[in-house]
Amino acid sequence: MSSDARDPVPTRAVVILAAGLGTRMRSSRPKVLHELAGRPLVDHVVDLALQLAPPDLVVTVVGHGADQVVAAVAPRRVLTALQEPQLGTGDALRVALARLGEGAPDEVLVLSGDVPLLRLATLTALTGRLAGDTVAAILTARLDRPSAYGRVIRGADGCVDAVVEARDADPATLALPEVNAGVYAFRREPLRRALGRLGTDNAQGEYYLTDVVGLLRADGLRVAAQVLDDSAEMQGVNSRADLAAVAGLLNQRLVAELMASGVTVLDPATTWVEPHCRVAADVVLEAGVHLRGGCRVGAGARVGAHSVLDGVEVAEGAVVPPLTHLRP
Repeated sequence: MSSDARDPVPTRAVVILAAGLGTRMRSSRPKVLHELAGRPLVDHVVDLALQLAPPDLVVTVVGHGADQVVAAVAPRRVLTALQEPQLGTGDALRVALARLGEGAPDEVLVLSGDVPLLRLATLTALTGRLAGDTVAAILTARLDRPSAYGRVIRGADGCVDAVVEARDADPATLALPEVNAGVYAFRREPLRRALGRLGTDNAQGEYYLTDVVGLLRADGLRVAAQVLDDSAEMQGVNSRADLAAVAGLLNQRLVAELMASGVTVLDPATTWVEPHCRVAADVVLEAGVHLRGGCRVGAGARVGAHSVLDGVEVAEGAVVPPLTHLRP
């Protein structure tokens, strides 16, 4: 490499909205700090964000339990911004843009700290929709039971005209099957201008980020939708039941990836694997095995039924007896 070579200028910032209280968790702990696969929920979202932007362009917006959340993300070297008081998602994004400052990249991706199952390919496709006069793109899904999700209203040109929160929607709007997944990509300057025009005329009396869509359309700009192939990716956590459901979905994904890589899993329904564990080809995992703490299992090893491996390394070809608990 020549001495005057330069790293590419970053084109994207990522904002993680993590200021909410999470009242349905019935907990003194901030929602985004509840554990999923051995780590806080928000840590999984930070993992994803750091695949899309450098740490100094990732902003986690904190509010309830701010000190705890800041401490949780500090090892990742990402930025944090305090939203106080919490005046809604639109206000949270204004706080994040202020933290990034005038030198922020042109593209801003917005994630939620309680939505940990998104895939990198999904977000790459979403940001890829920003081109020409398309200045925003939202992630959507079509659901048989849209429930409390905001509804997506399309225009005659196929663009998104508006997103209406369920509590503010009339019966005709509630009947629409396409919903907002709460993940957005924006061009920074049109976003900044729209955020400055947000109001609070809604059921919550808050600055809704979703209202930005209508403001952009009123300016003659285009807002695209990227429809999820698998709506499980948008599953968020608002309750303990949601947390259990997301844990199950994440584990199914991880176990399926292991089997596709050449690992034999005798009972996928009872085998649990945390994301940073590594299992080589031709390993056999018997029923009820739990792999935790970034453990390593060498090629051809066999882990006996109902064993727990926590942060250890198993040599190639080794046999771990059933009912074994190994830890450093």
